[in-house]
Amino acid sequence: MRALALASALGILLAGFGLAAPANAALALPEPGLIPEPALPAARLDPMKHVWQSLNNCGPAAVVMALSTLGIDESQEVARLALRGNDPRRGMGPQGVGPWVDERFGLRSVWRMSGTNDLMKQLVTNGFAPMVTQWMQDPRISRVSHWRTMRGYDDARGVFYVNDPMLGNDVALSYDWFARNWQSFSYRYMVIYRPEQEALLRAIVGEHWDDRRMRELHYARMKGEAAAQGTSAAWIAYGEASYQFGLFEEAVAAIEKGLALGSGTGIFMLRSSLPNALRALGRSEEADAAQRRLSNITPGVSPASSFVTATFRLDPAIADIVAERARQERWRLAMEHVLLTKLDPYR
Repeated sequence: MRALALASALGILLAGFGLAAPANAALALPEPGLIPEPALPAARLDPMKHVWQSLNNCGPAAVVMALSTLGIDESQEVARLALRGNDPRRGMGPQGVGPWVDERFGLRSVWRMSGTNDLMKQLVTNGFAPMVTQWMQDPRISRVSHWRTMRGYDDARGVFYVNDPMLGNDVALSYDWFARNWQSFSYRYMVIYRPEQEALLRAIVGEHWDDRRMRELHYARMKGEAAAQGTSAAWIAYGEASYQFGLFEEAVAAIEKGLALGSGTGIFMLRSSLPNALRALGRSEEADAAQRRLSNITPGVSPASSFVTATFRLDPAIADIVAERARQERWRLAMEHVLLTKLDPYR
């Protein structure tokens, strides 16, 4: 970390990070002398273990990979039971991670919307291992929502390196692909960190640390992207941002436009946001109809359970990894069925 020579320079810096806030705001200023390192041309987090996920377990697997950068070697099964429970259909939201890592390891966790490529680079440069929610593959191939853990990047190659619980260790994803396949999930990211790192992390995240301000800024960003891009994904993301910001009329109109332009399959937030926005407007019958219409829009089961067979267009080598993992998972589930049938005569 760099130390500032003058107290006045610290004030200028904090203002630059958008950390000046009203007295009643929840923001805490970084400790004097702590400022983030700017993103390097390339950075990498080592060591970071890689975990092949179990059934629909990308979230807990991503968490234990991030924990490994903090010197913690945890089982994804232990994490699964805490963060997803026993229902294999249930995915992992970020809300339960903080209480679990606090109780078990004395760590903290924060999740935010509206992440950017530049922010991810700065987090990695400063020693954080963010987890992101994205499409596992290009949604034109399969619409499976997926957690992955970031471990590095290289500006010269224009790629991020991720430890992916389905696709493998140190997988390269282009900057453009990374951003495009993040939009449908509100550019959501999560960071697990030590308590003594919080001042530094707040300085990096800036005014997005404050929840209300984050939602306001995210709404403005998504509205701009919908207008500029005009795609189904952009309009649905704009509708989600409107809902999160409490603009329910705007949310309904944007989501409906996005669904008219394309598919909402796999965008798990839609199952609640559109019906709830309609209910908030007093349109209960329409809300019930939307709930029925969206009942087939599932979170998308993260392989090993979806058995992806399509080619992954980023890199042919990734398709081989997916196919092999699918083969292994089919075999595992078949053996589980045989064993359970033999052990339980009532099956």
